[in-house]
Amino acid sequence: MIGFIGCGNMANAMINGMIKNNINPNEICVFDPNKEKLDAMGLKGIVICENNIDVFKNSKYVFLAIKPNVYNDVLNEVKNYIKDDNVLISMAAGYKIDSIKQIIGERKVARIMPNTPALVQEGLTALCFDNLINENEKMEIKKLLSSFSYVIETKENYINAYSAVSGSGPAYVFMFIEAMADAAVLLGIPRDDAYKVAQQTLLGSAKLSMTSGKHPGELKDMVCSPGGTTIEGVRTLEEKCFRSAIIECIINTYKKNLDINNIR
Repeated sequence: MIGFIGCGNMANAMINGMIKNNINPNEICVFDPNKEKLDAMGLKGIVICENNIDVFKNSKYVFLAIKPNVYNDVLNEVKNYIKDDNVLISMAAGYKIDSIKQIIGERKVARIMPNTPALVQEGLTALCFDNLINENEKMEIKKLLSSFSYVIETKENYINAYSAVSGSGPAYVFMFIEAMADAAVLLGIPRDDAYKVAQQTLLGSAKLSMTSGKHPGELKDMVCSPGGTTIEGVRTLEEKCFRSAIIECIINTYKKNLDINNIR
């Protein structure tokens, strides 16, 4: 059985991805104190638990899909009910595996950093394990995560870097889409069409980058004719420090992650 404590957007995306990839809904149990949130999920067949403790009693793998500010309370509530074969899977920024074990003791803990494109089964999840989790359990967790995302196993000290790029990155991409669409509207393109143009341009460009085997710089050069319009746009982006802004954005996001880790 696979358990979820908390049923926000990310948990909903993960559960939907698992079900779409042939995991039986009755093998998934969830608890969230907000009953309306559970009803809004509209998932038939999943097991609704009465409390956080029941999730651990009924599941081997338990995802903590809750806000960081309630982690300590929930961990203290369930610590005496975590079985030896349970694997707790943390999803919170700022909570190291060692910090969790200071509360629950020497239990099996994995840490993941998924992102919101999991909502359309196109997510990316960074993943790390403690040394108590065996190879079969690692394979099973990767299989679960692969149902809604591309999975990269890493060391825990890189999780914050992945969070800064892939976890926060969608927000920056959406800002870029919005900016492109605003420019399109300024040039007279209707708003609905403007968003479609921006969205499809990013989608197609990302797919080309992933499948062509070419360096992004080479793909950029393919669009830039000598003396042409695109190279003028590239020059403008360089003048406005586009690349530097992106780099500084991600570095500052990473530093904020470190600050949160130090607080907790």
